[in-house]
Amino acid sequence: MADFIVLATADWDHPLWTNKQHTALSLAEAGHRVLYVESLGIRPPRVGSADRTRIVRRLRRLLQLPRQRRERLWVWSPPVLPGGHSGTALKLNRQFLQGGLELACRWLGFSNPILWTYNPLTTLYLDPESFAGSVYHCVDRIQDQPGMPVARIEANEQALSRAVDVVFATSPQLQISHKHSNHHTLLFGNVADHSHFSRARLGDDNRPWLCPERLQALPRPRLLFMGAIDAYKLDLVLLLQLAQRHQEWTFVLIGPVGECDPSTDVAALKACPNVELVGSVAYGELPGWLAHADLALLPLQLNGYTRHMFPMKFFEYLSSGLPVVATAIPALDAHGDVAWLCPPETTMFEQSIQAALAGDGPSLQQRLERAATQTYEARTASMLAYLDRVGLLAEAQRNQSDPLGIEPSLLQRLGLLVRGLASRVLVAISHRLMRAGHPRAAVKVLQGLAKSRWGDCLLKGGLVLPLVRCGEYRQARLVMEQLWHGYGHVGELKQLLFRRGNRPSERYEQVLLFEELVTSTVLPLYALNYCQVVLAHRCVDVKDEVRMRQSALAIAAMASALEQDPGTLLCLRSNRRNRSKLLVSCYATLLRLQLGLQQFDDLAVLGRRCLDWAERLDLEAIDADTSYRLTRNILRVLLINVLEAWTQRDSALMQRTARVIERVHHHCHRGLFDQQSAQENHRGFADAVLERVQRLEQLQHQSDAVRAAEEALPSLMLLMLKSERELASEAIRQERLNHVLPLFRPYLAGVPL
Repeated sequence: MADFIVLATADWDHPLWTNKQHTALSLAEAGHRVLYVESLGIRPPRVGSADRTRIVRRLRRLLQLPRQRRERLWVWSPPVLPGGHSGTALKLNRQFLQGGLELACRWLGFSNPILWTYNPLTTLYLDPESFAGSVYHCVDRIQDQPGMPVARIEANEQALSRAVDVVFATSPQLQISHKHSNHHTLLFGNVADHSHFSRARLGDDNRPWLCPERLQALPRPRLLFMGAIDAYKLDLVLLLQLAQRHQEWTFVLIGPVGECDPSTDVAALKACPNVELVGSVAYGELPGWLAHADLALLPLQLNGYTRHMFPMKFFEYLSSGLPVVATAIPALDAHGDVAWLCPPETTMFEQSIQAALAGDGPSLQQRLERAATQTYEARTASMLAYLDRVGLLAEAQRNQSDPLGIEPSLLQRLGLLVRGLASRVLVAISHRLMRAGHPRAAVKVLQGLAKSRWGDCLLKGGLVLPLVRCGEYRQARLVMEQLWHGYGHVGELKQLLFRRGNRPSERYEQVLLFEELVTSTVLPLYALNYCQVVLAHRCVDVKDEVRMRQSALAIAAMASALEQDPGTLLCLRSNRRNRSKLLVSCYATLLRLQLGLQQFDDLAVLGRRCLDWAERLDLEAIDADTSYRLTRNILRVLLINVLEAWTQRDSALMQRTARVIERVHHHCHRGLFDQQSAQENHRGFADAVLERVQRLEQLQHQSDAVRAAEEALPSLMLLMLKSERELASEAIRQERLNHVLPLFRPYLAGVPL
C-alpha cells in the first residue's frame, strides 16, 4: 500500500463535504494511508465572521499533531500565514509547510508519499518532484470564483499541471484546458457517496426516515436544492421567477448563503412564502431531507465557472431516487438520458419540472442504475489503476513498513519528532560549513550520528554532498545505497546527476565520481543508466580514450536493451524515467564518443540505427512532455545521416531522413508545447536544423552544390554538438567551428571553409 498526502482546499470538518474529503476517505478505505492537509488559503482573507472564525480555529490548531479521523486517515492543519502568497510571507509559508510536512510524515511513519493536490498554487510551496509521485485533481475552475487572484492562479496552475505526473479533471472542459500542459490528463467526473444517499430510499437502518421538523408543515410538491447558495453559479433570478409563477410548489434550499460570494442577495427569495431557506444541514441528515422531497433542482447559470464544473450533487440526487431537473452544462451532456437537462430559462425549467412531477422522463430504475456506477469507490479504484499503470504506486510502495505491523506508541512518535528536528539542525550546520569551504568539518558533524542507530534518512542524505566535496566517492555511494535500500530515497543522487553545481568542479574528478557510482548493484536502474551517460560525456571532455571505449561499449549495450524492449516505443513515464528519452540520450552519447574516437564507420551505423527507430516512434504515443524534451538529441543523431547522404550522394537517404526531421520539427511546434518549461529552446534548434537540411536537400543535385553548402553543412556539424545559439552571429559561428570541424574530417572533403 502507498502513502498519500492530500493537499486540500477545504477543512476536513467543513459542513459541505466535497471531492477532497471523499477522495481521501476512499483512498484510506482502499488500504492506503492518507494525511489530509487542510486548506492553505487561496484567496486573501475577507473581513467577516466566517473567515475570522476559520482563522481563529486554525490558530488553535497550529501546534497540533496530525489528528486521526478514520482508520489510516489523519488530518493536519498547516501553520501558514493567511494570504501569504508573495514576499517574506511566502518564504515563511514555504518553510512552515515543507518543514511541517516532513515532521508530520516522520510522526506517522510515512515514506515515499504521493502528493495528491487540489490546490492550484501548490508549486508556490512544494516541489512535486520531491515526492514519489504527484497528482493534480482539478475539480473546478477556481479562478472564476469571486475574489480570487486570477493571474496568480492561472500562472501557477499551468506550472503545476506541467510539473505533476498525472492530472485528473472532473469535466471535459477542464480536461481540454490541462491536456495542453500534461499528456496524462484524464477525465474522471464527479461521483457520489451512493450508499449514503441511497438511504433516502432505503431508510435509516432500514427504517423509514422521519420527516424533518422544518419540512413537516411545508406543502408538497417540494422542490429541493442542496449545496452552497452563491450568486456566481446559482441562477437566483431563475429560482425567483419559478417561485413567483408557481405558488403551489415549495422550494426548499439547503446550504450556506454567500460562502464564496459575499455579494449573494437572497432577500427576494426570502420574501416568497413558498421558499424555505434552511441553511446548513449536517451531512448525515441529508438523506432524510431528500426522502421527503419530490424533485431535485440544479438551477445553474451558464458562465465560465459552470462550463468547467461537474456538480457533485447531480449523482447524489440520482442516488436518492429523486427526478432531477438541471441546467444543461457541458459536463452533464453524457447524462441527459437520466435527468431533465435544459437551458437556464424560466419557461424551459417550468415545463421540465411539470413533466418530472407528472412522472414523465427517465424512470427510477434508469436513475438508480446510473448512480450505482458513479461511486467514489469505483472512481478511486480506476484512478489508482492509472497511477499503477504509469508506475507511481510501485515507486511509492518501496520499502513500506508492514501494514499489519504494530502502530508506534505516542512516546515512540515523540522520539521520531525530536530526532527529526535535531537532524534538520545538524544538516543545516554541516552544509553551511561545506559552502564555507570546510567539507571535512561538514562530514565530521554528521558522520558519527549517521552511522549510529540514530542515523535517519535526513542525516544520511545530508552526509552525501560533503563526502563528495571531500572526494570520498565510495563512501558517498555506500550512503546513497543505504538511502535507497532503506528509504527508497534518491534525492542526493538526482542532485549529482541533474544539478551540475553539486558535482566536483574538476572534470576528471567527475569521471572518478560517476565511475564509482556505476559500479553500484543497489541503486535504481534508471539512475545508474544516467550515471553511465554522464560518465561517458565527462570521459570525452577529458579525452580519456581508454575510458571512452569502455563507455561506448556500456552505452551501446544499454541502447540495444532499450531497442529490444517493446515498451520503449510506448513509454508513459515522465522525462528522466522515460525509456524513449533514455534511448535517445544513449544515441546522443554514442555520437559524442564515436566522434571523439574518430570511429566513423560506427557513426554511420549509429545514424541508420537511430533513423530506423525514429521512423517507428510515434511521438504522440509517449509521455508528451518527454516527447518535446527529446527532440534536440534525436535531431542531432539524425544529422549523421544527412552528412552521410551528402558525402555519398545518397538522395534516398537524404529524403528519408529529411521526412523524419520534418515530423520531429512539426511535433515540437504543436500548440500543446506553447508553455513548455524546458530550459533549452528546442523549437529554435529544430528550426535551425530543418532550414539547413532542406537547403542541402534542394542543393544535392546542383552543379554548384558544394559551394552553396558552405554555410549549411558546417552549421549542421556545429548543431550536432552545440546549440542554435552558436549560429547567432557569424563571428561566434566561426569561433565555434574552429573547435568542432576537426572532428568531422571525412565529411569536409570538397567543402570550402
